[in-house]
Amino acid sequence: MAHGVMFHVEKDYSASSKKFKELLKVINIEEYVWKIDESNFYNLANLQNILEKKQVIQGKNIMKELDCDVMMIWIAIEGYKNEADITDLERSFDKYLKSNCETVVFVADTYQFVVYTKNAEILKKAIDFAKNSNTGTIEILEDEHAHRYFGV
Repeated sequence: MAHGVMFHVEKDYSASSKKFKELLKVINIEEYVWKIDESNFYNLANLQNILEKKQVIQGKNIMKELDCDVMMIWIAIEGYKNEADITDLERSFDKYLKSNCETVVFVADTYQFVVYTKNAEILKKAIDFAKNSNTGTIEILEDEHAHRYFGV
C-alpha cells in the first residue's frame, strides 16, 4: 500500500525553499499541529536555525517562520490534528502507523522531499505536486521503503 512520495526539486536554496513552502500549502499545513522532530533549517540572511527541534508549533506559525529564504539540510516534521495526540515516533514506521500522526515531511540535502501520510487526499495532492515540481526521480513509497526515511 502506498503511504508516501519522494521526489527531487532543484538543488538551489532559493528554489527549494520556495518549493517547500508550496508543498506545505498543498498538504494543508495550517490544519495541523506540527512536532519539529529534527531541524537543520536556516535563514539564509543570518544563518539562524528557524525551527528549533523538539518543539510543537501550529501550521500557520510555521509559515510565518518561513517568510524568508531558507537553507534546508535535514528536516523531519510530524503533523497531528491535536496537540494532545503528539507522541514520540522514535523514527519508527510501525510506531507512525499506530500513532495519531497523520503526515510526516522529510527534507534531505535541500532537494529531496518526502511526504508520508495516512490521508489519501493529501497523498494524492503531494503526488500531483511532485509530478509538477520535480527535477528528477519521483518514487511512490510503499511500506517496504519506509525504513529509508523513518530509520535515519
